[in-house]
Amino acid sequence: MQKKINKYLLIPLLLFPGCIVSTQVKSPEVVGSEMTDELAEVAEVFNEIESDEDRLLIHKLFSGAAEYLVNCETMQMTAAFDPILGKVQTSYGWDREKYPELTDAVSEYLISVDYQEPKELKSSKDRKDFAKIFQNLAEATKYE
Repeated sequence: MQKKINKYLLIPLLLFPGCIVSTQVKSPEVVGSEMTDELAEVAEVFNEIESDEDRLLIHKLFSGAAEYLVNCETMQMTAAFDPILGKVQTSYGWDREKYPELTDAVSEYLISVDYQEPKELKSSKDRKDFAKIFQNLAEATKYE
């Protein structure tokens, strides 16, 4: 049985060829419940968004970011991801200021996990830990 790969998850991988793309997408490991107060706020604000299209896009951006970070073996610093994320958001036509309350809630979460401090990505564990930040955001913005 061949696994289907979501084309939206491949976009960041294809746009940035410095990362290895395999036919098997490795998913970040989620251990236990990570629902912090900050993530709960993200989920609450996200659930107030009325546009189904926007909610789906937001979830895809966070989910795609997590998948990209798990599979990217060449990124050496967490700060190298910011320009990549910005390019992907721009290519999707996403404006962070469209939902300022969500942007603020996500910012609070990122501050709570010390995202603003650049860190080296020396091992696969470092990459998984970094990817987990976006996996948690994807979980908080699950859209079904």
